[in-house]
Amino acid sequence: MQLSDNDLRELFSLFTSAAIEEKNQIYDDRTEHYFPRVDLSEEYELTEPKKEYALDAWRAVLYFLYRRGYTLYKDGQAFGLDWAEDEFC
Repeated sequence: MQLSDNDLRELFSLFTSAAIEEKNQIYDDRTEHYFPRVDLSEEYELTEPKKEYALDAWRAVLYFLYRRGYTLYKDGQAFGLDWAEDEFC
């Protein structure tokens, strides 16, 4: 799977959007949080515990894959990702 800069912008935006309202804003071109506007060259400072960081990253990746129609497989069994929407507060 090859990630474009736009994919990375979307992943970053999802990662930094813990609430459902924030997640919705990253897909709304009328808001300042619209993900194509992210400057990937800017620095970002992390100010949360590592566990929260890991959970936010996991949530962002799952939702990113869900939006693109991916399915996870474990031990030959398919798992849909429609529940990823509920991972946002």
